Amino acid sequence: MASFLNALEWKVFSWIEEFVAQYGISPTVREIQQGLGYRSPSPVRTRLDALSSKGFISRLPGKTRTIRVLKSSRGIPLLGLISAHSLVETFPEQNIEHLELSLYPKFAKLSNHELSQYFALRVSGDSMIDAHIDHDDVVLLRRETDPKAIRNGTIVAARVNGTTTLKYFSRNGRIIILQPANSNYEATLINTAEQEVQIQGYFVGLMRGIV
Repeated sequence: MASFLNALEWKVFSWIEEFVAQYGISPTVREIQQGLGYRSPSPVRTRLDALSSKGFISRLPGKTRTIRVLKSSRGIPLLGLISAHSLVETFPEQNIEHLELSLYPKFAKLSNHELSQYFALRVSGDSMIDAHIDHDDVVLLRRETDPKAIRNGTIVAARVNGTTTLKYFSRNGRIIILQPANSNYEATLINTAEQEVQIQGYFVGLMRGIV
């Protein structure tokens, strides 16, 4: 099972990585505290314990400058939960987690700009079960906002009337069809002359067993 870092842990980890790259040595707890504007060292130690337990750093407690970075801080943000009919939850910024790139090696070769075009959502429900996308899977998507750029048969995250769904996309003239991969659910038909469809991204991959 793989673990995510939450946004606060990711902030500390990224700062440590940048410090080591700039100075060639690991920072002290006090330097991390001052660099990130914490009022006390306690939250820094809490984040360091989490980073260590999740395998992102190693260190010798009680000794200075022993932090060793074990992984890269580059990652894909997990933005929320998506279900058959709506975006169940968008995570608050402080709770956004990041998918560590070693779990999906092809992304490790991307530049930071290219990587920023991707995001992840956790699936709730079985609306895409026949596409082998199951409840609690994490889907990876590439950002795309233009429906005209999406090919028929592509799985997309599409927002209609304030709700977001993960479904197969197809277009027939002004009609956009959002089709689930489960016969227990009906397709959604949208007349774009009357309703706006916002495409948020299209499916590029899947992770299973991520906690």
